[in-house]
Amino acid sequence: MRRLAPLLVALALVLYWVMAVSVSPRNGVTADEVVHLTGGYTYWKFNDYRMHPENGTLPMRLAALPLLTMGLKTPPLTDPDWLNSKVNLYGEKFFFEQGNPVDAMLLRARMVIALTGVFTAWLTWRWARGLFGAAAGWLALGLAVFCPAMLAHGGLATSDMTMTACVLGALSAVWRLLHRATWGRLAVATAACGLAFLSKMSGVLIVPLIGALVVLRWLRPAPLVLALGARVRWLRRRGGKAWATLALTSVVGAGSLVLLWAGYGFRFDGFNRAVSGTNGYYFTWDVILDKQPVPWPAGSLLDDLHGRLPLRETAMTKLIGTLRDHRLLPEAYLWGFAHTYKFSRSRLAFFLGDYRSDGWRMFFPTAFLLKTTLPALLLIAAGVAALVWAGRAPPGAPRRVRPWMYRAAPLLLFFAVYWVMAINLHLNIGHRHILPTYPVFYVLASASALWLQRARRAVTLALAAALALHAGDSLWARPFYLSYFQPLVGGEARGYRYLVDSSYDWGQGLPDLARWLQDKAARGDRTPVYLTYFGADSPRARGLDVIRFGDEVSDAGPRVFPAQVHGGWFVISATDYTRVYMPTRGPWTDQYEKLYRTLAARLTAAQARGDNLTAAEHAQLVQDAMDYEMVQFGRLSWSLQGREPLEVLGGSMLVFRLTDAEVQAALYGPVRPAR
Repeated sequence: MRRLAPLLVALALVLYWVMAVSVSPRNGVTADEVVHLTGGYTYWKFNDYRMHPENGTLPMRLAALPLLTMGLKTPPLTDPDWLNSKVNLYGEKFFFEQGNPVDAMLLRARMVIALTGVFTAWLTWRWARGLFGAAAGWLALGLAVFCPAMLAHGGLATSDMTMTACVLGALSAVWRLLHRATWGRLAVATAACGLAFLSKMSGVLIVPLIGALVVLRWLRPAPLVLALGARVRWLRRRGGKAWATLALTSVVGAGSLVLLWAGYGFRFDGFNRAVSGTNGYYFTWDVILDKQPVPWPAGSLLDDLHGRLPLRETAMTKLIGTLRDHRLLPEAYLWGFAHTYKFSRSRLAFFLGDYRSDGWRMFFPTAFLLKTTLPALLLIAAGVAALVWAGRAPPGAPRRVRPWMYRAAPLLLFFAVYWVMAINLHLNIGHRHILPTYPVFYVLASASALWLQRARRAVTLALAAALALHAGDSLWARPFYLSYFQPLVGGEARGYRYLVDSSYDWGQGLPDLARWLQDKAARGDRTPVYLTYFGADSPRARGLDVIRFGDEVSDAGPRVFPAQVHGGWFVISATDYTRVYMPTRGPWTDQYEKLYRTLAARLTAAQARGDNLTAAEHAQLVQDAMDYEMVQFGRLSWSLQGREPLEVLGGSMLVFRLTDAEVQAALYGPVRPAR
């Protein structure tokens, strides 16, 4: 069995990669993939970092690497959206207006990112096996390979899985270095920490964690082995270990900074002015550093309903400004870090029917319980119970830190710090933000193998059954791992009632909508289809025969406002169904109704004047028409609350069918009272 173990592990990791990648044709472009691939591609092609600097450069470069051989076309570098660093608009042109093969681009990019998921699963196996034995290693590996969350984000060209792999890899490498220092381990730890910084802005979390590991290492009496030359030294005294660990981590830190600068071409300026001019980042430094308010577009009656971020200059923004003024870190990295910090402090979100911009402490714990398989949760509980049972000290024995807790210190410290941060975070837009803690959960779950010491046969059957049920639940979720919810709470069909955005609907459903439309046409059904789409994919580029309604936020293309709405099929993205990013979210209020009637009256008055409008009045008419359609959709959506969709397409799009009378009642009849 020991000889077969490496082969079986390799086969399990290949299985994970195949499962993550093979669902790509059924998952359309998700919301962040356009900006990630556009940014990464332009980083390689132009050595310019204006596109999406608020995300780590590493996952974007990794995802875009296989695209470099495809002969893709980019919009010209004189395009206003390029000059103004508007990655969403420039990215849409790159994806859908240049004749580039979008599906092939996605598949190649996702194949690379899935490799970071493979590494994460392997690391989970190594930790579990090292802590609790071979059986625990297999259990943790099975949980990781079939984890819906890890399969979902390992199969997307985004940054969450890469960040998970890099941060856990960096902490593991540093912990090994602090016990036996070799040139190889020093090089690996340095590279891993540098990549962690480049993986995502939250990668900086490793700095205090490594500091805590160093202190813990000082307090541990075990010697530090220095094997950096011909002579191997064993440092046993606390003072010697302190100086050695400080020296080692200083080298790691210095090397990490070199890698950070390398990620930005060893250039402070985020713009490569040798290849293109610029009008600056899409938000100025004064806005990002909270010295000026965000310049939201003016002229819309909806403007006041959006809310505005307060100006709160903090010690962090002052530090970022100082680092920028002295050019101590790359400009694009600092701008991106400041952007992430600013918008993580206030962000609209939906949770169990409620809406907030300052988050909920129970958001991530609830998301974890809802989107983790029940067998995995039971194994986690069994693992924790096994550790408590195995660690019971005899009566009268002194309390001490258990050996496994010390060896698992990087995981436990990371887990504790990350969850404290997550619970107190105001950015509650996606279950994916706790993805880095899943490997730790599975390592803890693997400790349930310790129960084998008490009843081997019964426990073996129980663990095998739990793992099989976990795998079955995961396979049942294919191909839409992103939309996975426990069957006990309704599964994929009901998940939108609890969470949306990247926890359920990230815009992935258009390929299935295309198939549904084809089947509809084959049946001879000519009923119109009204689409309200949330995401970065393009119904227009896919040639879908639909009427867009109420989703101009996700549609930058030309269309006539307001849409003329009658009876027919209504396909609504779950995120838009909750209206979390629309101004008429929540119950329909008197304020919304007043706004609705005001806009209707203004449109009627302007249209009555015909061609006698000034340029300014015509611009206001266009804005009023867009606003009216969005508010009109809000009224219709409110009438559908509590009504079961006929089906859910692509794990994200709710399908309803309404008659002319039902549409008229929803748009112009009495408003349904809130329950």
